[in-house]
Amino acid sequence: MLHLEGMLAYNMDDKMKARKRKIFINNLILIASIGVYEKEKKNKQKIIVNLEILLTNNTEPLSDNLEETQDYSQFRKCVTDIVQSEHFDLLEILTKKIYAVISKKEFVLGVKINISKPDIFDNCEVAYELSSI
Repeated sequence: MLHLEGMLAYNMDDKMKARKRKIFINNLILIASIGVYEKEKKNKQKIIVNLEILLTNNTEPLSDNLEETQDYSQFRKCVTDIVQSEHFDLLEILTKKIYAVISKKEFVLGVKINISKPDIFDNCEVAYELSSI
């Protein structure tokens, strides 16, 4: 029993030491070719991307040096490149494509992405979210 109590105390200490590292990219405004309606296919529209990325702890910088950590700009560029790469009929497919690419990056444990179309209706915006965190 004493051995089990020791293991439980050890596991509690490990959990207390565990930290989560996240990068947030909020309110990234892009102009996208997206939508199924003829008006949407002819005219690009504004989308707003919010991204939350859970990182492993082994890239936490030990000094004030960009090369020791994950540069936010790589994720911003990834989103921008995908949005500008082609026309997307569905918001869900654009979201899924960005999610898939960022999820495969080294040191990424989880991703949450929310993309909204703020100007699609007069009285509301629509959004789609995909998350593994």
